[in-house]
Amino acid sequence: MKKTMILLIKIIIGIGILFGLYVIGAILYAQFTDYKPKPEEEAEVLIPKEKLTAIDKDTLVFYDWNIGYCGLGKESDFFYDGGKMVRPTQALSEKNFKGFIETISKWKQDADFINIQEIDKDSKRSYHINQFQKAFETLGNYKAVFGKNYDVQYVPIPFLNPMGKTLGGIGTFYKYQDVGTPIKYAFPSNFSWPKSLFFLDRCFVKHHFNLKNGKQLVVINTHNSAYDGGSLKKQEMAYFKKYIVDEYAKGNYVVVGGDWNQIPPGYKPLKENSDYEEMPVPKDFADKDWTFAFDGNTPTNRKVDFPYEPGKTYTTVIDFFLLSPNVELIEVKGLPNGFEYSDHQPVRMVCKLK
Repeated sequence: MKKTMILLIKIIIGIGILFGLYVIGAILYAQFTDYKPKPEEEAEVLIPKEKLTAIDKDTLVFYDWNIGYCGLGKESDFFYDGGKMVRPTQALSEKNFKGFIETISKWKQDADFINIQEIDKDSKRSYHINQFQKAFETLGNYKAVFGKNYDVQYVPIPFLNPMGKTLGGIGTFYKYQDVGTPIKYAFPSNFSWPKSLFFLDRCFVKHHFNLKNGKQLVVINTHNSAYDGGSLKKQEMAYFKKYIVDEYAKGNYVVVGGDWNQIPPGYKPLKENSDYEEMPVPKDFADKDWTFAFDGNTPTNRKVDFPYEPGKTYTTVIDFFLLSPNVELIEVKGLPNGFEYSDHQPVRMVCKLK
């Protein structure tokens, strides 16, 4: 009995030592390979074969969708949200990706701009499919811009089934000639070390387009922090506001779209749930003459603590647009798809430049 206990203790100590070495090794490897984005840097660009033209109309159609790397469809839960899944099966991932491609193929009929968040280029979680490249090829005569915000060589959690390599970001697709190279701006906020080594480096990408009246249309694609309790979002929004206000002060037209991970002013959740964080956009973020464009009757995001169940799963609105006072909102509509391919549902918005 005594020998058995000693052996058991040795095994436990050995496992503890191995686990400790694994954690230390993972942190050291992450530290040496850590992606450190510059405050401002040129985004990656893919240019279509056909020549792009300048914007020649006042009414424009925008789409926005966080595709959740095609890994968080209706069948999925996620360990960050209290579920168990780390990544879907390859069959589910491919099903979701096919649905994403088929959806944006239909958007080609009227889309001037498409903002996508959580689109992967080379990640274990999405079976190393270059989703950004495939979307570019699918859309045809659309310029594609990639803003990298997640580049980790090895995410070591969960211990028994680690996420591994992750390379993803935000993608903007449009069929007009822009001015210069789009710039990616890194939000000056992140989690404390060593957590910061394994999480997204949040960012937004800004695009400029010349108009006939001598002004510019400024289109911004953003993906703000999550899982932060609100502290990082506050820093990001203060930083973000300056860029938006400055562009409008120049006389430009500003359209911001993305996954804000916050609810827009005036939105009332469709269902009460004290366990779900509902942080609103700060009241002083935009003046009253700016327009938050959202569809309060169609949720854009669901909680991923268990597979989607209509009427039971908590849903909310965190994906929306912001329009400067010289841009008129014509229509905004959530596009319900039963959260079939992502934990987010798309949004379509039509606006007019005054």
